Amino acid sequence: MRIKIAMALMSVIFMAVIAIITNLFHLLPGSDEAVIVEFMSTISLFGSVLFLLEARKELPGWYLAVPFCISLFLLVIVSFWEVSGGELLSGYRYLVTPLVITLLALLSPFSLLVFLSLHGHPYSMKAYLAVSSTASIISIFSLFFAVWEISSRHPQEASFSGGLIAIYLLYWLVVMPVMGSSFLLRAIK
Repeated sequence: MRIKIAMALMSVIFMAVIAIITNLFHLLPGSDEAVIVEFMSTISLFGSVLFLLEARKELPGWYLAVPFCISLFLLVIVSFWEVSGGELLSGYRYLVTPLVITLLALLSPFSLLVFLSLHGHPYSMKAYLAVSSTASIISIFSLFFAVWEISSRHPQEASFSGGLIAIYLLYWLVVMPVMGSSFLLRAIK
C-alpha cells in the first residue's frame, strides 16, 4: 500500500506545468514558476524516498529507482537556490534555468527505471514501459538539442530557439502529464 502512495506522490512533479498554467498555487508566496517547481518537486522527492524505503523490502530491482530520487533531490536544491538564494547565484543565475530544464528532462528516462524496478510485480507493465520509453526518447532528444544550442554560445547570453521551445512545450504540456498519469494509474491499480 505504501508503494502506491509513494507512486502517487512521485507523480506530482509531472503535473507542475498544469499547476503553472491553471495557477492552482496562487496562494504561494511569489507564485512564480520556481516556487511551484520547488513545492511540487519536494512532494515528489518525499514520495521517491518513501518508494525506495518500501521497495527495498518487496522489489529485487529497487535500486533502479535511485536515479529518479537523486534527480528530484538535485531539482529541489536547484529550485531552492533559485527561489531563495538571489545573492548566492548573482553571478551564476544564467545556469539555473538550464539546470532545471535538464533535471526535468531527466525525469522521464529515470521514471522508466522506476517502472522497470516494478517489473515482475503482479500488474501488467507493458503500457507503462511503452509510455515512459516514448517520453524518454523525447526528453533525451530535447536534452541533446539543448546542450548543443547552449554550448554553441557564450553561457551568459544563452537563449533558446523556436525549435527548442517547441520541443520543450511538447515535453512539458503533453509528455510530462502523460508520465504523471502513468504514475497515478500505477498507484491506483
